[in-house]
Amino acid sequence: MVKFAVMTFMYSGWAGSDSGSHEALLEILAGAGADGVEAFCNHFFDQATLLQRYQHKMRDLELCMPVMDLLANLAEPAGLQRKMEYDKMRKGIDICESFGTEIVHLAGCKLPEKLSASDAQRWIAEGMMDFVDDIEKRGMVLAFEDFDPSPGLICSAEDCLKIIRLTNNRVKFVFDTGNFKAVHENAEDNFERLIPHCCHFHFKDFQAADNPRGYAGTHFGQGMIANQAIARKIKAAGYQGWVALESYLQGNNGPRETVAPELKTLKSYFECLA
Repeated sequence: MVKFAVMTFMYSGWAGSDSGSHEALLEILAGAGADGVEAFCNHFFDQATLLQRYQHKMRDLELCMPVMDLLANLAEPAGLQRKMEYDKMRKGIDICESFGTEIVHLAGCKLPEKLSASDAQRWIAEGMMDFVDDIEKRGMVLAFEDFDPSPGLICSAEDCLKIIRLTNNRVKFVFDTGNFKAVHENAEDNFERLIPHCCHFHFKDFQAADNPRGYAGTHFGQGMIANQAIARKIKAAGYQGWVALESYLQGNNGPRETVAPELKTLKSYFECLA
């Protein structure tokens, strides 16, 4: 069975404003029919009270935290900066465990200055291998995604497969349907190569735009990404697990206006294939 989570990082400003709250955000997700929440570990660093608020409210709403996004740049080479990134990993893994998370999703790897992409990829793989035993012992899985802020490092199908191979296939993959656009690739063309390694999926949408990239985020289901075709491929592959909605806010819209209709669209892509 496919289960549905909603990513929340784009709503953090709303949740901390006079217009909303973290509890209200969770109520909106539950009311929209989400099964789970996908939040950033980093937002809970040194925030014990916030962590407890989320845990209590999620328990009341019968929501779980199947995946958490951990921002740490493991491409940093040996030295003080790498030690700082390792400290983020340790903090984040503890937070994931406290939420009963299934997947620790590493994001945030960027190419440091004066380092080749190949060398940086080796540093990323080495860093993940330094943590994978601990993560697995805690009953979780370590994974990374095609990360579009780093198109020359960790975004193309080939670069992602290279990193997976460098970890001896122990680290899994989060397949983001939109991010391949940063390297002029299409998700539907990369699916067969990456599905053997996939443990989670991010669904988002882009539209053509007059900017250096040539595209920008739009309402889910109204853009150019072949999300329905990817859903079809996921079902055909027999995938049983989580998929997450990653929204792009438009205008003054917040979670009240965005989550319910977009999650309904995402679910419809899978329900029509049942």
